[in-house]
Amino acid sequence: MMNELLQDICRLLGIEQVGIAAIGPYIALKERMEARIDKGHYTEFEEQCIAKRIDPKLTMEDTQSVIVCLFPYYSGQEPNANIAIYAYGLDYHRIVKDKLEKIGEQLTIAIPDFHYQAFVDTGPLVDRYMAYLAGIGFYGLNGHIITDQYGSYVLIGYILTNYPFESGKPLQRTCMQCNRCITACPGEAIIGDFTIDPRRCRSYLSQKKGELTIEEQRIMKKSNLIFGCDVCQQVCPHNQQGTVTAMREFQEHRMPYLDDEELKSISNKEFIRRYGNRAFSWRGRKLLVRNFEYVR
Repeated sequence: MMNELLQDICRLLGIEQVGIAAIGPYIALKERMEARIDKGHYTEFEEQCIAKRIDPKLTMEDTQSVIVCLFPYYSGQEPNANIAIYAYGLDYHRIVKDKLEKIGEQLTIAIPDFHYQAFVDTGPLVDRYMAYLAGIGFYGLNGHIITDQYGSYVLIGYILTNYPFESGKPLQRTCMQCNRCITACPGEAIIGDFTIDPRRCRSYLSQKKGELTIEEQRIMKKSNLIFGCDVCQQVCPHNQQGTVTAMREFQEHRMPYLDDEELKSISNKEFIRRYGNRAFSWRGRKLLVRNFEYVR
């Protein structure tokens, strides 16, 4: 009954895909993450404590289930864009977090003594793994979660709850493994076993602070995007239908292009005033100016 209520709440918020992940601990994920660390396949953007990544109860002690929601963001591709598609609109962190909080608020009204914690992108758990466990998407070779309707153009948010919603089951499938993403990846970061070396991912390099190495600069020059990278998604057959999101929040306020001269001429304070509500703003003006030099 409560799972149906959750579905109804999400539907009213325009969320089409929601599922429930079991609470672990996720032993299979632990083994996978330990193997990644042994190979050096991690970055400073990730939660460094494996225990927190595999056990929701280390974040919220009385966690009984994890609500996982997908947010399709594809709003059409602009031919002259120089930022990744997910950053065209307003900051997705704010959009997704607002919707997750609204879910939590409605469940708090409906369920006695209910409480929760909502996360998007910066939470301790592995969001793609949570979507996989919830049965609302399957893995691609590039590590992305893929759906039949929206391909891999989806963002993920999750909510730790103290209510035992009925868990979903992982889909027994993967992408079609055509290897196009492996061939096209600018940094040759996609290994072929559904893992990547994030240190060579162009999206990561576009957000890595400091001077990049010659090899990293070479990878950056393979695309004109100064923030993010869409290459592995653009070549993916699962994305060829180009289904535009039904969520108006990702259709509005699109800004697919940034001007080099403008960024050079304004102060950091002015940059925040103009672009502080955009996903690309979190690493600052200087990094974007730096990236323009790399992609010339």
